[in-house]
Amino acid sequence: MPADRKKINPEKIREKTGLVLSPYFPASKFSWFLEYVKGLRERADQNELCFGTIDSWLIYRLTNGKSYKTDYSNASRTQLFNLTNLEWDEELCSLFGMKREWLAKVEDSNANFGMTDLGGFLERAIPIHGVLGDSHGALFGQGCLERGMTKATYGTGSSIMMNIGEKPVFSTHGVVTSLAWRMNGKVNYILEGNINYTGAVISWLKENFRMIDSPVEAEELARMADQQDMVYLVPAFTGLGAPYWDSQATAGITGMTRTTGKAEIVRAALDCIAYQITDVVKAMCEDVGNPIKELRVDGGPTRNEYLMQFQSDIMETPVRVPEIEELSGTGAAYMTGLAMGIYQNNIFKKMKTRQYTPEMEKAISARKYQGWKTAVKRTLS
Repeated sequence: MPADRKKINPEKIREKTGLVLSPYFPASKFSWFLEYVKGLRERADQNELCFGTIDSWLIYRLTNGKSYKTDYSNASRTQLFNLTNLEWDEELCSLFGMKREWLAKVEDSNANFGMTDLGGFLERAIPIHGVLGDSHGALFGQGCLERGMTKATYGTGSSIMMNIGEKPVFSTHGVVTSLAWRMNGKVNYILEGNINYTGAVISWLKENFRMIDSPVEAEELARMADQQDMVYLVPAFTGLGAPYWDSQATAGITGMTRTTGKAEIVRAALDCIAYQITDVVKAMCEDVGNPIKELRVDGGPTRNEYLMQFQSDIMETPVRVPEIEELSGTGAAYMTGLAMGIYQNNIFKKMKTRQYTPEMEKAISARKYQGWKTAVKRTLS
């Protein structure tokens, strides 16, 4: 049990790690294991255990136990890593009942993490490069290498990341600060916001509400909806994530009239995805003091042309969709190729993309977004 549990200061943790105190991150999970799994504390004290993220476990297994390492992007997500001095934080480790020697050695994201023959599958061992967190890989794959460049990954939930350059910016608008990566000794920081329900809203329409039979049908119905209808769906089924952080918020549908029907509710479900992304991007822009030039997006829902156009309209910003849907793996592959000299920096310019630009009148866009903000207020606890 952490000896100083009662002294844990959430604000101090945020100042050191950029992350809000939450069981979402590994530190509290590690602490729980040590306290509630019988015999684990004793084994840990005898240095028989390692505590790491999935990448460190994979590296350990791939190298037959010769390498126990992680990269800066994954280390920064544990809530045990100090963003300022770029080291495992002794005080934080103590607060969570951990010791630094139990944690993996932190390497540059494009470093050589060891050699593997994939358990004898390969005739000779090859080096492991390009270790990145999931969303960090997508950010790199999108070519968001400069300050202000921003991406959004649309999955079951969504991760929105903004590259904020070589110095951290600690958010005051509801998003978190973290590391993008470190390459060749050079660090890039990010602002990130996570949303609970984006693509999952479409699944809810299909599986729970039974309004559609497929995601394709959602797009068709959205285009059929009455353009004057102002119904809003706030998908706070498990509370709201960034930038609201209200775990007690509840879902709701507001603004219905006598003419609101199936098509209008389906459209509201798609629209709420774009509204939530916009909330996070606006929060990030407030933190850095500048608007973004474009939003680069990836993930399954980006195939929905209605959603992508509405995203561009409501943000009043171009949205760029790459032909490759899975960018996390692509980003790790690009980083590996660059580290090995297989690729050059122009690799990012070779990816084909489609761009959506704002078409909606700004007054209409502003009115719609204000209606969303009003709907959200009604759901907050």
